[in-house]
Order: sequence, then structure tokens, then C-alpha cells
Amino acid sequence: MKNIILSFCVIMLLAACGPSAEEQATMTATALTTITTTWTPTSMSTPTVVITPIPTSIPTRTASLTPTRTPIPSPTPNLAATVVGIQQPRLYASYPSPDGIWRVDIIIYDCVKTFGGYEAGGYENAYDQLRLINVATGEDKLADEQLQYCGGVGAFGLEGRFWSPNSRYFYYTDSREGIPDGDGSYWVPDFIRLDVTNLNKVYLGFGPPSPDGTKIVAIQCTRSELVVWNIDGGEIARLPAYTSDILIGPIVWSPDSRRLVYIQIESCCPASGKSYLILVDLTKPEQRLLLESEMPTFGSTSWEVAGELSLYDENGKEWRYDLLTQELTPMP
Repeated sequence: MKNIILSFCVIMLLAACGPSAEEQATMTATALTTITTTWTPTSMSTPTVVITPIPTSIPTRTASLTPTRTPIPSPTPNLAATVVGIQQPRLYASYPSPDGIWRVDIIIYDCVKTFGGYEAGGYENAYDQLRLINVATGEDKLADEQLQYCGGVGAFGLEGRFWSPNSRYFYYTDSREGIPDGDGSYWVPDFIRLDVTNLNKVYLGFGPPSPDGTKIVAIQCTRSELVVWNIDGGEIARLPAYTSDILIGPIVWSPDSRRLVYIQIESCCPASGKSYLILVDLTKPEQRLLLESEMPTFGSTSWEVAGELSLYDENGKEWRYDLLTQELTPMP
């Protein structure tokens, strides 16, 4: 069982000093700085397969949630076997592959009292399985598992996300419910990729899929770099954080899925100090600083219009950044 400790700070907890009435006029962003990074794209070509876009609105979790189970680092055979021997399994969900050859089933054994611990009063444990089934032959293989301690905190639970269009990879999360133990910073459920040809699993990190459903950009556990993945293939690009001593925060894709922006904040818990808005163009080996701002501190962004970003400061106030003119304007 894995314990994912991914939380950092809530990116908009402290109200910084906003601009005065005189400063509410149009502001000009800090001049662009082009940084040529050392990362080298593995493949910049766009997949030719016709892909139905997948949902991209993955809600950001906050510390207000109170989960009821805590995963442990790895399944203890005796505890897992005890849960299976006592509790009846239930099917949580089935996920057929696009080509109809495979099916993934998520099986849940709900909380049941086991043995040991709590002064011999016993634990309560639950157990999830991810099973890969060959539809034609009926062959059933255990592809992943998670043992949980009930009554704790943390992010837990196996859940499918989607198949790759070529039916080779199944994407899922081991954080179906709850949040990681910590302070409730920016976080969304992570991605794990299962290769059905050999049952190999790769932890991708957490972040959003692209609007066109062809890519995933993920923050790694260290939160010091971004990795872009082709959903039908392998790694496309790996790039370090613009500022090495500041953790990467929210990431947003452009509407055409060819670019993305991410935010870094200088001081965490509470959010304050300088904030950096960085643009990554996946057709070029570079990332550019779009904006550096301390008053206000920006903590989130959205990208709904091709040439315009919406930014939100620590007070929740909306600003608009024009990518062509590089002007930052407060909204009424």
C-alpha cells in the first residue's frame, strides 16, 4: 500500500496587499525572459489516431475532506488474506478496452476487523484489487492491489481513469477518495499507467490531461519538474521547474493542447511573496517567464481563450493577462 505525501500549501490562503485604487488601472507585466532549458523532447509529433477527448476538469482537493481509510506502504499478506477470507468482494467498476480484448475490474473488500494492533483489539482493514481480464479466454490476473487501514486519513482507493485509444495502456489512480496527509496544498488524484502486455506499472505523477485527450502533464513526487506523456505511447518531454528552489503548483493547458502554463509561488503556508507564471511551448525546447508578481501574489489560472489567461490572486480577485500585449488588467 502506498502512502502518498504530496500535499504542500493552499495556494490562496493569505490575503496579500492588493493594489490601491490608483493601481487598479492597466498594469504591464514584467518583461518576458526566455530560458532555453536542457530538456529534449522525445517526440513532438501529434498522434494521428482519432481520439475522443477525455474529461479535463479534475477537482482540486482541499483539507476539508475527512477520509475514512489510510493506505499503508505495501499489502501485508496476512492482513490482505484475512480481509479476503472474511469479507465478501464487491465490484466497484468495470472498464472495457476500446478494442474489446481486455477488461479491468476494480474489486473492493470493505472494512472488516482483522487481528493485532490497538492493544490486541484488532484493526479494521479494507482491500482493493485491480484485475486484468482477457475477455476472450477469461484469463484473470491481479495487476495491482491496495490494503487500507480504516478510520485513518490520507488518499486511498483504486479507480480507473481511462484507456489509451490503442488499448495498450490503462490509466488509473490509487487515490480514489480523500487527500494526502498534510496541509491541503494544490493536488489532484495521481495517474498510474498499466501496460497490459506485461503488467508493468509506471507512476506518472499528478496533473491534468490535455483537452484533446492525447497527452498528460504530471508533477513528479518531488514537485521539481514536469513530465509530459503521450497517452498512446511514452514520455514526450521532461522539463525542470523554472525556479529550482520553488515547488511547482497548478498547471493549465492551452485550448489547442500545444502549450501549457504553470505557477510557482515563493512562500508557502500562507501563500505570499513572488509568484511566477511560466509558459511552456511543446513545439520548442524552451520555457518562458510571462509574469513575476508579488503584489498581488497569483495562485491559480485558467486558459479558456487562445490569447488570454485568467489569473486569480490570493484574495480570489480575477485578472486578465494578454499573451500578445503582455498586459495585466484587473477585472471589475
